[in-house]
Amino acid sequence: MPGYLSRRKKEGFIDYTLVLAQYGGDTDRARQVYRKTLYAELATGIEIKDKVCGQSILGSEGFIEWVMERFLRGEKDRERPSLREIHTYQAKDGILKAVEQETGKSIEEIIKEKGLYRQILMELLYRVGGLKGGEIGKIMGVGYTSVSQERRRLRLVGDRKLTALMERIEQKCHE
Repeated sequence: MPGYLSRRKKEGFIDYTLVLAQYGGDTDRARQVYRKTLYAELATGIEIKDKVCGQSILGSEGFIEWVMERFLRGEKDRERPSLREIHTYQAKDGILKAVEQETGKSIEEIIKEKGLYRQILMELLYRVGGLKGGEIGKIMGVGYTSVSQERRRLRLVGDRKLTALMERIEQKCHE
């Protein structure tokens, strides 16, 4: 951190350019902007847990096996929320891709257009992806109550074409 805030405190083994490029480059001015941004975020509070998906065990294969055996023996995915979260986000990507393929429309188009495809996407993200209303709302750019209302409007009963479309998309999600 010190090298990002002051040139004098740079360490030779750290490449500061990637981060500082977002603030104008490896210059004193960029460091000032970075510092102000950092302090503003710290003052308002950073919710890092909202930005992290899952957990990781870093180390050699032997170390990872030791951790798994010693601390995680016999646990199932449902008992490990971080794994469930990773699976959820993998499913989300599969759903988005499958919906694009089956509808011939980009996700951006589907989100902008209100209607059947948007309702299908919300339903699949909920039912197949395991996402909650608020998470779906963030993807769709709406509140969670809108997600609930849109999902409720989707009528599958008696509509063979729509049911077949949903089944094809679900099948692609599981491939």
